[in-house]
Amino acid sequence: MTDIARPARRTFMCASAALGSAALLTACGDGHSEADVPDAFPIPEPSGEGQALMKAKDLPAGSRALAPAKDPSGEDVGVLLFRKDEETVLAYSNICTHQGCAVSPKSSKDDFYCACHGSRFAPADGTVTSGPAIAALPRYAAAIEGEDIVAYITASQ
Repeated sequence: MTDIARPARRTFMCASAALGSAALLTACGDGHSEADVPDAFPIPEPSGEGQALMKAKDLPAGSRALAPAKDPSGEDVGVLLFRKDEETVLAYSNICTHQGCAVSPKSSKDDFYCACHGSRFAPADGTVTSGPAIAALPRYAAAIEGEDIVAYITASQ
């Protein structure tokens, strides 16, 4: 008789399942989806009453900011602003399209960033540049009117 212990059938089956699962997950890729990222929402036409969010001089061209506003029901909402150039300002909802966390203009890159799960959005059109979010940020109509940046906040999108 030999002193070599043979593995139990259960041990062998569990090890086989673990190795098979690891091989299957490895074959799935690096975790990035090749699915198409939806296009940016169109810039809406101004409707209703605009809200002055901040002074235009406080948002230089090429910069981003977060401004408080009220939606039509009177609820507080955050509006992400991007001043594209001297004449153009773009406005977006600051609610991440992944799981509803707050998106911030504070980022190590020139983008909008959701700290909850790491999604990043392009300030020029609100599209996702890095997931897990797959939908662009909803947009609001915005303009520079006199000395103010004015946004037209619509119902939750």
